[in-house]
Amino acid sequence: MLIGRDSEINVLIEYKRRPGNQVMVMYGLKGVGKTSLVREFINDSGNSLVFDCKQLSTREQLYHWSHYGQLPFALPEYPEYADVFKGIEEFSSADSKTVLVFDEFQYLLKYDNEFTNNLFDFLASSSKNFLCLLISSSIEWVENSMVSKIGMRARGITGFFKVKELKFADFRTYFTGFGYDDCVNGYAILGGIPGLWKLFDKEKSLKDNIIQRILDVNGPLLNFGEDFVASELRETSVYNTILCALAKGYNKLNDLFAHTGFSRAKISVYIKNLMELGFVCKEFSVDTEGRSNTQKGVYDICCNYVDFSYQFLFNHKDELGTISPQEYYNKYIKPELSEYTARYFPAICKEYLDTQNQHRNLPITYNRVGAWIGKAGTIDFVCRDENDHVLIALCNWKKPMMRFEDYELLMYCAKQAKLKPDYVILFSSGGFDEELDFAVSSKKNIRLVTVDEL
Repeated sequence: MLIGRDSEINVLIEYKRRPGNQVMVMYGLKGVGKTSLVREFINDSGNSLVFDCKQLSTREQLYHWSHYGQLPFALPEYPEYADVFKGIEEFSSADSKTVLVFDEFQYLLKYDNEFTNNLFDFLASSSKNFLCLLISSSIEWVENSMVSKIGMRARGITGFFKVKELKFADFRTYFTGFGYDDCVNGYAILGGIPGLWKLFDKEKSLKDNIIQRILDVNGPLLNFGEDFVASELRETSVYNTILCALAKGYNKLNDLFAHTGFSRAKISVYIKNLMELGFVCKEFSVDTEGRSNTQKGVYDICCNYVDFSYQFLFNHKDELGTISPQEYYNKYIKPELSEYTARYFPAICKEYLDTQNQHRNLPITYNRVGAWIGKAGTIDFVCRDENDHVLIALCNWKKPMMRFEDYELLMYCAKQAKLKPDYVILFSSGGFDEELDFAVSSKKNIRLVTVDEL
């Protein structure tokens, strides 16, 4: 069962219905579900051919397709691309569009452009129609290098489709046996990457999954975060140093400079590479008149499991040779997990806001949203509509309950930001204290949201 991909399936269906040949580049993080999405699509799409691309020389790749590709047509022992496309032509029907899938196609371009030259020449000369899906897990390569690599042939690409992570609501649908706290903590750890979800046991608690699937020396996720980074980057010692520093909270350029000892110029280059790969992002405060009270942009690890790995595993993992996974969990993860999850709770609250906004269930219908990052505190969301009405929101995960002084700090931050909010929404995992409940009971412009509503 494919969860949460209805809109993506509809995009593929729409491309297949378009007249003539279509070439779509589909890309996204490894494990985000690109292959599962395509499989679901081609199961109902009629004729299709899937080519698995590996890190091989061109000759060896073609040999691999000939001997192990499970293609419905024969190829010579050492085929050329011309033989492959001749087989595709003979296999394809003149009455319907054939779907061609080249999974991890960037490997075909490592040495030359022979693949793309043959592909576009074939599409131009064939009397039949095709939807060609070029799939890649290399986000940085697709967004920054692919077009220059294939040159003028890039004009033949008719669409780019980035497959994004699944939402928290999809996580809850998948892990039906998890309680709410386990779902929030689990989503903070695994993010919206279904390839990681499948490595957890849905019949066990989050704690048991962490112990057995992450902390066990034979578990599938112990080294995944580091391996994920290493698979995309060279000079991993430098990247590991920067990621470790970010995980410790050194998230400004000067902080990174002081902690790592690297030059600011070097840090900037490596941070840029991490941002292009989707591992790191830079957060800026929303633009308000109160700029003097804001912090400059700060860097954060934005790939959940990479963040979890560098915060909880990288520095102490060697101890798993001397203490049990249960002891490791109690010593390093349990005491800090709530603090870690608190950074991701606002993203879950934003899903709620966006859904409510889409269905026009909020007092305003906003078209701009961002965080205000102040020196005294943070406003998690500043939402504005086209008439410049303002809704602000605050999210509480780690405190037992949201207190009246939290609301007071929020309003103080709004004053520092020179905002006059028309509406306020307060999210709290632990409910609200009596003073806050009483204070807002007579205010129609304040909404309290508990976890059971998310």
